[in-house]
Amino acid sequence: MRDIDPVSIRLFLATLEEGSIARAAARENIVPSAVSKRISEMEAHLKVPLLERGAKGAQATAAGQALAHHARQLLQSMDRMQREMAGYVEGVRGVIKVFASVTSLSGELPADILRFRADRPQIEVDLEERVTPAIYRGVREGLADVGVASEFASHEGLQVFPYRRYVLAAVLPEGHTLARAKRLAYAELLDNDLVELGRDSGLAQVFDEAAREARTSRTVRARVSSFETICMLVARGMGAGVAPLYLKESKERTLGVRFVPLSDDWAQPRSFVAVRDFDALPVAAQALVSHLRASADAAD
Repeated sequence: MRDIDPVSIRLFLATLEEGSIARAAARENIVPSAVSKRISEMEAHLKVPLLERGAKGAQATAAGQALAHHARQLLQSMDRMQREMAGYVEGVRGVIKVFASVTSLSGELPADILRFRADRPQIEVDLEERVTPAIYRGVREGLADVGVASEFASHEGLQVFPYRRYVLAAVLPEGHTLARAKRLAYAELLDNDLVELGRDSGLAQVFDEAAREARTSRTVRARVSSFETICMLVARGMGAGVAPLYLKESKERTLGVRFVPLSDDWAQPRSFVAVRDFDALPVAAQALVSHLRASADAAD
């Protein structure tokens, strides 16, 4: 048999995703016998069964699960390669996939990327918002070339470079009794209804731990996807929230809320630029990482 090819890999993954060779064949517009033959050839080549075929359909063996992990990474790498090569045809000399957190996108990252693009219009930056744990996981799994996220999740196995430090602040309605304070501890907010980011955000875990340390519970009335929405709901009386202090000027002016810096040790976090291996990155991605690091150094 020839070496395993991308078509066979796609058919194998389709079978796992559909749970059936017949459904995978229908999805990929190919006859079931051809799918079965391809998978059987892969099993013969690797000398290990990849699927358990039964009345309930097709399920991966342990070896099949391991192959699926590597196969997805391979196809994602091939997809990025094809996009980058297409860029060369069009005169663009690089495509960089970036995952970024809502905190980074609310701060200086968009401006930093715009300056990078202005200096290097031949490089395309494909930017996608993800929550912090998913960003580090995505970079680790090869779904993105570069991740920009806070320190509030594990980045084990990655190379990380300091990016921007920011201050977290309580966001309160203008007439709130705590709105004129100079600083607040997060625990002082826990008597209020709260508006927070989603449960899968890095900050949610930090707030959980802070409430446990304060030996009290917290009541979250709304979970949203952006700091802008947190500020809007606070302004409308839904409760109190937490957001980066760099939003203070615009949100206090437009919404009438008040920002009070938090005094907790964790309330001045650092965000990071994360990669799997800087030296193994495409030249375009290396250039972006270097640009972000230089921008952060200039701001410190």
